[in-house]
Amino acid sequence: MRTFFLTSTALVMSAGIAAAEVSIGGDGRMGVKSLDGADVVFDSRIRISFTASGETDNGLSFGGSVRADQDGTGGAAGNVYLSGAFGKVTFGDTGSAAKQAVGQAGGVGYTGLGDLNEIGYISDVHPSVRWDYTMGDLSLHASTDSIGQADGADSLLSGAMSYSIGDVGIGAGVERMGDRQNIAASVSAALGDASVKVVYGSDDDNADDSYGASASFVSGSATFTAFASSKGGMDHFGIGAAFDLGGGAAIKGGFVDGDSLTGGSSFDLGLTMGF
Repeated sequence: MRTFFLTSTALVMSAGIAAAEVSIGGDGRMGVKSLDGADVVFDSRIRISFTASGETDNGLSFGGSVRADQDGTGGAAGNVYLSGAFGKVTFGDTGSAAKQAVGQAGGVGYTGLGDLNEIGYISDVHPSVRWDYTMGDLSLHASTDSIGQADGADSLLSGAMSYSIGDVGIGAGVERMGDRQNIAASVSAALGDASVKVVYGSDDDNADDSYGASASFVSGSATFTAFASSKGGMDHFGIGAAFDLGGGAAIKGGFVDGDSLTGGSSFDLGLTMGF
């Protein structure tokens, strides 16, 4: 996402603060879609994001971000961070350590078409804290959600690592909430204009393991993507393409089919915008 500076100002609130900076960006989309064989409908969305950052006199970096959606209900949560020689600590709306290290296989379509390319992670509905530390090609991650939650739920604890060897990357992590445990791992590789990624997950709450595998190929201004996935014993596949128009705009479309789409396949076609 490209951003532009809204304001840049010096803060003299204390001797420890040097300067701070705020930027604004966003993304939008417009087009048509059909989900699970339903009628084709129009679809549009715009989101504006605000990012703030600064640095203390002794070299600590700090900042945060928040997103506003057009309907005023989604994306309201944000996060703040502090980073230095100890790594980076993020509070708020942030994913678990395992999700940060492992990620997801690539998806298709300008709307995501139900995100059927994704494996499952344990749901994290409380504000979280995540620590990330990178030394060379190795990154370590640890996270927990709120301690002493009012609803009495168990805290979600997670630890993970990621490592890159040239154009090959691996990630592995574990999530634990009470007696429930989820293990996830991924391998990705870039081969010239092509890239591939395989993601695997094993959750105690699900009888079937989940996986996602994707491949993308770039040719000029076009990118072609395909994926296959399995989650909860249901298999899916998808194909898609994106054409870069320059200036942050692109035409994207996708087609997805699989076991959970009992009414028919899903597809979309539209214009995406990055500001």
